[in-house]
Amino acid sequence: MDFQRSTDIASTVTHIPEDAYVNPFVLKLNLDDGWERRKVSKTVPEPSRDSLSYIGLPSLQLQTYLMTLLVLPIRALLMGLCLVVAWAFASIGLYGLTEKERRSIPISGWRREMRELTALAMRAVYFFGSFHRIRVNGVCASPREAPIVVVGPHYSLFDSIVVAYCGPSTVVAKSKAADLPLIGKIIDITQPIYVCREDPNSRHVTRHLIIERVISKEDWPQILIFPEGTCSNGKAVVQFKPGAFGPGLPVQPVAIRYPNPINTVSWTWEGPGVPVLLWRTLTALNTGLEINFLPVYYPNEQERNDAKLYALNVRNYIAQALGIPGTEHGYNDCKLMNYMIAIGMPYFAWSHDIAKMRRWLGLADGVVEQRVLDQYAPFTEENSHILLEVFAHRLGVSVENDSTRILFKIFNKDHDSTGTIDFREYLLLALFLSTQGKPNFDLFKLLFKLYEAQRGLIAREGLRRAVKYLPSITSDECDRLFVKADTANRGLISLEQFESSINRHPILIELQELNEPKPYTAPPQTKTS
Repeated sequence: MDFQRSTDIASTVTHIPEDAYVNPFVLKLNLDDGWERRKVSKTVPEPSRDSLSYIGLPSLQLQTYLMTLLVLPIRALLMGLCLVVAWAFASIGLYGLTEKERRSIPISGWRREMRELTALAMRAVYFFGSFHRIRVNGVCASPREAPIVVVGPHYSLFDSIVVAYCGPSTVVAKSKAADLPLIGKIIDITQPIYVCREDPNSRHVTRHLIIERVISKEDWPQILIFPEGTCSNGKAVVQFKPGAFGPGLPVQPVAIRYPNPINTVSWTWEGPGVPVLLWRTLTALNTGLEINFLPVYYPNEQERNDAKLYALNVRNYIAQALGIPGTEHGYNDCKLMNYMIAIGMPYFAWSHDIAKMRRWLGLADGVVEQRVLDQYAPFTEENSHILLEVFAHRLGVSVENDSTRILFKIFNKDHDSTGTIDFREYLLLALFLSTQGKPNFDLFKLLFKLYEAQRGLIAREGLRRAVKYLPSITSDECDRLFVKADTANRGLISLEQFESSINRHPILIELQELNEPKPYTAPPQTKTS
């Protein structure tokens, strides 16, 4: 396969046609499946069939429910037994080793055989979990030829089966994983490199440990890394973090895909939750997985000196092998999405896309939206629900521009370019993103204007909406502040009146804080559908 390497990161950023645009953090899954309708009778004369009644038999739903009752308990039992067996092999293989020895000396001899048996038992876990059709293309290179294996796209925990097909390989895992029942020992037998995301020096330490392993003359297994650092729906390969490419050594790219009619394996930021996806996967007749070991990627001199460029080119190499796009979405978007979830901001899974389209349209600084606030506020039901043409006109952009249409589709409930959107929703996200890194008070003043009832005046409900994204203030507290500010008892207050009502109030501290992501935490397990 011919592959064109990039020599300039900036040159790879291009506009994407509207019909080709994908968001890797959103999974639209119809959990109701389709209804297979069967006719009540085939003996009815042809002319009357238009009025014929149908009986809806939910074939796939029925299959799922029958599998839940009859097969899932057996599968769960067998998976549990195999997991215990894998834990036992791992425990035997680690017996007598100190923590320091596990981290500094590669296991050998009979301990390595226990590691192989652990991997075999884990394959059985997946087999009993419906993964009966695992197709492997290509050959895993030796650790000497490619000390690092990089896998993409990263769908979910199910991807860990690749570890069993790579030797098994060493993994880079979160430090908390070591404390997991059963799983902790199984991870330990791979002699992992643990990462503590709460430690600000974690990235530097992890990179140092990776380099130390790969340049060692001892017989360490390959290091397997999911360089995206987050999960996606598999429709695109998101940005690779450069850590695996810092040493400048050859890597073996591994491209994976799940060729199933229904995607039940992707744990995305917006979509069905983990319990639902686990249930649907474990009750499927078969779940297919394709593992493609691509030829070893040897970096050129420019890539060895630029880990980000090296990461970009390998990302594009995997994307090209799978026939899907590479995308600018990345790990930093996860930090922003976590922050947006914490404060209750909608459209969190689309934050990257909204920011990018606005940047391509020259709207990133928020000046246009602030001018729109001055021109069209107060916003009502009548002037807020608008068509694409009005949307483009207000923002001063071309209605034919793909970025304009994609941006409009994000806020359209049917995700198309027809119908209407609530312009207030767009302005909320635009103002939020354009005030990133600025004091929360800057955002609050703009939201005060967005939700005002009359020019310069806001009602109680509008104030609630304006302070909604300051988690420290409750609706009751907001009402008390409103009453305190409404000295004339008009049911309307100005921004100046509100400022006077919060004198010496704790909300002042939060308003002075910066509107920016807080330290990273794992994505929530409960997601919207």
